[in-house]
Amino acid sequence: PAPADAPALFALVDANRATLAPWLPWVDATRSAADSLAFIEASLAARQQGSQYDWLIRVDGQLAGVCGLHSVSAANRRACVGYWLGQAFVGQGVLQAALALLCAQAFGPLQLQRLVIDPALANQRSVAVAERAGFRFEGVLRQHLWLQGQAHDAACYSLLAIEWAARQPAQP
Repeated sequence: PAPADAPALFALVDANRATLAPWLPWVDATRSAADSLAFIEASLAARQQGSQYDWLIRVDGQLAGVCGLHSVSAANRRACVGYWLGQAFVGQGVLQAALALLCAQAFGPLQLQRLVIDPALANQRSVAVAERAGFRFEGVLRQHLWLQGQAHDAACYSLLAIEWAARQPAQP
């Protein structure tokens, strides 16, 4: 993302507030394009430090959502995966394509060994995304997320570099 993306990013969040807010704690605090700009600036600074990598998801040039790596530990070669899409783009394979590109970066140039997705257990759409992307269910993280003023259990899914590599087509 670039600072110039802030107005479009805020507009997408604002238009999808009702579907995003139950699962993403930052949505309620995103009240203006200035808040989206602050996210972008923090993301760019974190990228320089190697602690977070965010990418905008675009479909035919239109902003559709965001995916990224956060809580990156270079020492332990692992990161957590986060993602969201505007409702108009759900169910079209957009997120699966974005996650494939994210995994290619994580296991390629970034040389990570483990990725984790930890959606709220009740967020069936996000759980389905993790499963379709080939992440393996490891268990339930009790009261792992704080959403809408309450503790929620999370599902823990992981994907290892060797699992990702085994799924890639053989190179000639």
